[in-house]
Amino acid sequence: MRLLFSSRWIALLIVAPLFVTGCDLFGSNDNERRVTTDVVIGNSGNFSAQDGSLTLYSPDDSTASLRDIDVAFINSLALRDDRLFVVDNTQADNAGRITTFDTDQLEPIDQISNPRPPRYIAFPGEDKGYVTNLSRFDENFDPQPSTVSVVDLADNSVTTRVDVGRSPRGIGVAAGKAFVANAADGSLSVLDATADTVRTTLSPANCASPKSVFVDGENEVVVVCRGAAEQSPAVLFLDPTTEEIVDRVALDAPIGSINATQSAYYSEAAEELYAISGNSAFGGGGTGEIFRVNTDANALSATLEVPQNDGLIGLSAVGYDFVNQDLYVTRLPVNDSGGPLYSADGTALVLDRQGNVVTRFETGNAPAHVAFLRDPQ
Repeated sequence: MRLLFSSRWIALLIVAPLFVTGCDLFGSNDNERRVTTDVVIGNSGNFSAQDGSLTLYSPDDSTASLRDIDVAFINSLALRDDRLFVVDNTQADNAGRITTFDTDQLEPIDQISNPRPPRYIAFPGEDKGYVTNLSRFDENFDPQPSTVSVVDLADNSVTTRVDVGRSPRGIGVAAGKAFVANAADGSLSVLDATADTVRTTLSPANCASPKSVFVDGENEVVVVCRGAAEQSPAVLFLDPTTEEIVDRVALDAPIGSINATQSAYYSEAAEELYAISGNSAFGGGGTGEIFRVNTDANALSATLEVPQNDGLIGLSAVGYDFVNQDLYVTRLPVNDSGGPLYSADGTALVLDRQGNVVTRFETGNAPAHVAFLRDPQ
């Protein structure tokens, strides 16, 4: 009897804490358990100082910290296979690098030298990357051909470069092809992702200055067009096989970032695209707009106005945390003349689905790109 009594007490002691902590042994409360999302903001830094950095933000306790990662001027971030790719350009040689970090401790893993200043990276294969490069100018200030670098991710080297249109920016991969947004040409270069050659060049109607390219849940190529005086801003949806436009969503304001960096973010889990109108210096008391596009229905679902703030100007980057349903948008401080200040720390605003400010935190100098690291648990 004593042994049986002791065994029951032992079992009770094991099970009781589970009830105290509200744990559901059968998993019915799994949907209520909050998954940790770490927010990473790439700060371009001051171009002359070449002091790019990362701001790490924890939504769990609303704390932010600055991480010096020994890179130059950050243009963009990308996540793939538990690695964070930091794309930066270097002033001394007018070239750039792609540095990879592990997403657990953010320790450097590899670094790839790029012969031209890189903008964005996409991944057409397991060990292959495509990097869009900024245009260079000759001694007469005529633009040289713009390129996409083909990167071997196994040995961290650029194997070749492919000529594309002027000022290539965003790039997306679908149906064995890579679609490159050529902002200055108003065109899309379509690359064969196996042969690393240009298949064709598209000139989509009513798409002035294409900036960002994504691939949505329906495997459509989504192109964000900045817009111009005669062509309204828009989001285009292309069939990657036929390369035809299947849908178009008009927007009400030009799309862009105040420091020419991340002007759109695509949430694959939410099937939503967020695009910002923040590149005009609308002054310390002005507002910017964020457009939410439902990429399942191919329709504009909301237009959010960023709350006014006398000490901040423009919108520089945007990202959406699907897990916690928070929208992140970064802004720059105002200089003495009322314009943007690129040599001081910026600010990140955390907004709810309706566009209300939940909280805010300080970033590094010139925040440029928002990304999210998922807890592996």
